[in-house]
Amino acid sequence: MMKNLRFRLFVFSLLIWFTPLTYANHIVGGELQMRPSGGAGRYEVTLIQFWDQNNLTIPRPNVSGNRDEFANLYIYQKSNKSYKATVTVDYLKTEQLTYQNRACASIRSLNTSIGYYRGSIYLDPAKFNHPDGYFIVWERCCRNDDINNIEDPGDSGMVFYLEFPPVTVANSSPVLVEPNGQYICSNRSFSMNMSATDADGDELRYSIATPMRGNTDPNKSIGDSLSKSSYPLVSWSRGVSITNAIPGPGPLRVDATGKVTVTAGALGLYVFTVQCEEFRNGRRIGVVRRDFQLLVIDCNDDQPEPPVIRQNGNAVAEVTFCPEMPVELSTDDAVDWSYQWQLNGLNISGATSATIMVKDSGSYSVVKSYTKKCSRDTASSVVRATFAEPVAAVISYGKSTICVEDSTVLLANDGLIGAEQTLVWYKNDVQLEVTDPMLTVHEPGLYVVAIDDEVPGCPGRDTVEIIRDDFAVALPDRKAIQEDGRDFITPVVTPEAASYSFAWSPGDGLLSAQDEKVALITPVREEELYHLTVTSAAGCTVEDSVLVYMMKRMYIPSSFTPNGDGRNDTFEIFNAREQIVLMRIYNRWGELIYKTEGYEHPWDGTYRNVPVPAGSYPYIISTEAQEIQGTVLLLK
Repeated sequence: MMKNLRFRLFVFSLLIWFTPLTYANHIVGGELQMRPSGGAGRYEVTLIQFWDQNNLTIPRPNVSGNRDEFANLYIYQKSNKSYKATVTVDYLKTEQLTYQNRACASIRSLNTSIGYYRGSIYLDPAKFNHPDGYFIVWERCCRNDDINNIEDPGDSGMVFYLEFPPVTVANSSPVLVEPNGQYICSNRSFSMNMSATDADGDELRYSIATPMRGNTDPNKSIGDSLSKSSYPLVSWSRGVSITNAIPGPGPLRVDATGKVTVTAGALGLYVFTVQCEEFRNGRRIGVVRRDFQLLVIDCNDDQPEPPVIRQNGNAVAEVTFCPEMPVELSTDDAVDWSYQWQLNGLNISGATSATIMVKDSGSYSVVKSYTKKCSRDTASSVVRATFAEPVAAVISYGKSTICVEDSTVLLANDGLIGAEQTLVWYKNDVQLEVTDPMLTVHEPGLYVVAIDDEVPGCPGRDTVEIIRDDFAVALPDRKAIQEDGRDFITPVVTPEAASYSFAWSPGDGLLSAQDEKVALITPVREEELYHLTVTSAAGCTVEDSVLVYMMKRMYIPSSFTPNGDGRNDTFEIFNAREQIVLMRIYNRWGELIYKTEGYEHPWDGTYRNVPVPAGSYPYIISTEAQEIQGTVLLLK
């Protein structure tokens, strides 16, 4: 059988030169995934392909290849198989599959990688609402022709298939675990994890199914969107069926947990499908099918002694550790041995030495094999790694927000620290000198207490963030309000917040409510000092004051006579000194002939020291409260 397999592999390598690169003979399995992405009706769809690197040609400039840069997946309605939509997925990345027995993988030229394609699509809930649901397919031809358990594999296509419910039902498809790089030793029991996880917590049921060959062939290697009445299955070879897809004394099975088992009796390469059905409330709402291939080889019975996992030189079955303090597990090391560490039965990428740093909880094991010869490998017993319970550490405090020039007290474990325990306080990751369980805090920051004891384990930690409620209020120093008048005083509070409360005092002359932010005041005395207290939601307060003084009403004469007789020689505005901010006077052509900021000297009827002619002169007088416009008559 092995000679026949080698001959077929040799012939197949020659035929590669005559095989169109559009064929998919590098694809040895895969599946589809689908999950919500963003708003209602938006989905992310992933196409996963398992590649035989020996048959893969990556496209390059001026060099064609068989790795697709994109793929079209087609969506159909289950009830009538009508075409509904196309989702295009683009090549995303490649990951190498790790074989736990590298010597056998190298000798048998086992070199497998995983290719990922991803795209997104919007499915209108008003259109994708049929209760029977929908399905997605990807079709491609042709399979590698060295498969032993189906007829005419080199002319047979493949179909990756996924069912999903109407989009009005929130759902993600099951996600099958990434497989280990494995092969089967003939007449030896074999197991492999093909389980899935489901983001929605739905019930998952597994079965072995016959792969689909679909509707592609060597003359039509890529599927299209036309509706198909069915997707034909592959034809099993003589003597092979779904009950013995991999012939041997122990038929190929998958249990309720997704664990695939088989004891193979014949050498060769075998294809099969693991089907994962998704049930909710007893009703099937989804299906994912994974196409997969496994090689059966004749393994040398020379098997190394099972490895023993140790910690600090001692054999262990369980280890506990702190998340921030990884522990090292090791096994005996020798140049003739190779290692592959596993977590929960899955190969850990790159973990191929005799030691491993344990950072995650779970079940650890190590597979041991010979470095230079292909023989049976052996595995250690499982070591269960769990996170240790930390020492109790709890910070209690009266308040987490402090005011300016205020403080708060942090108390670790209610002040009860054992004699065997050590305590350290940190502020913004900087260790403080205080080792007492009570810490008085005057400054904002992130405070951490770490408590440890003499018993090996994890130090306890607790964190609290102290915030300073730092804000300010500003009022003008003085505010002039005209006698019998009224005016607003607006405070400036920084930073702004809607949660501040306000209190003005005294109430005399205050026309607005005392708890209003903006005060409306009419003077009742020559001078009055008004106080404002601003209180934040945390109870912190700031204050400021403004002196309000009464201004006499301005008197603006309608005319003046600058003739030098000492009477009414200037345009003098009475009670103006504390009121006028800016004053401008124009001639009848609109030319500015007089301007003063404030009011120190009245206009004497000249422009550039030359008397102006008699007539009417417009003016604009600006005060803090208003702008006054009028004309004054200059008489001669």
